[in-house]
Amino acid sequence: MNCVILDTNIIIRLITADDKIKQEKAALLFEKIKEGRITAFIHDVIFAEIVFVLVSKKLYNLQKNKIQALLLPIVNLTNIKFNNKKSVKRALDLFVKYDLDFEDALIAAYAEKSKSEIFSFDRDFKKISSIIAKEPK
Repeated sequence: MNCVILDTNIIIRLITADDKIKQEKAALLFEKIKEGRITAFIHDVIFAEIVFVLVSKKLYNLQKNKIQALLLPIVNLTNIKFNNKKSVKRALDLFVKYDLDFEDALIAAYAEKSKSEIFSFDRDFKKISSIIAKEPK
C-alpha cells in the first residue's frame, strides 16, 4: 500500500473548496484514502499549520468549533496517520474547550500523555487542570 505525506494545501483545498479544480483533485485523493488504496501521513507541524490557516482572521477566519468539526472526520480516517493521532484529537478538544492556540493545545496534549511539565510564560496553560505548567525560576 502506498503511503503519501499530505501538505497543508491539500486539506485546505478539500475543506474550503475555494479552488474548485484543486478541491476535486483533493477529494479524489481522499476517496482513495477512504477506500484504503492509499495511506496518508499528516505531520503535527502541518496539522498545526492547517489550523492556523483556517483560524486566521486574514484568511478564513473560521470559529474553533467549526475547525474541529471539519478536521475531526479527517483525523478519524483509518488510513490517515499522525505522529500521535490521540494527541492530535485531544489537542482539537483543548483548542476548543480552553480557547487556546492550536500549537499550545498540541503541546498540552503531549504533556498530558507523557505526564510532563510545561515550562512557559504563557498563562493559558494554567486553564488546564490536567497538566502542570510553570514559569522557569
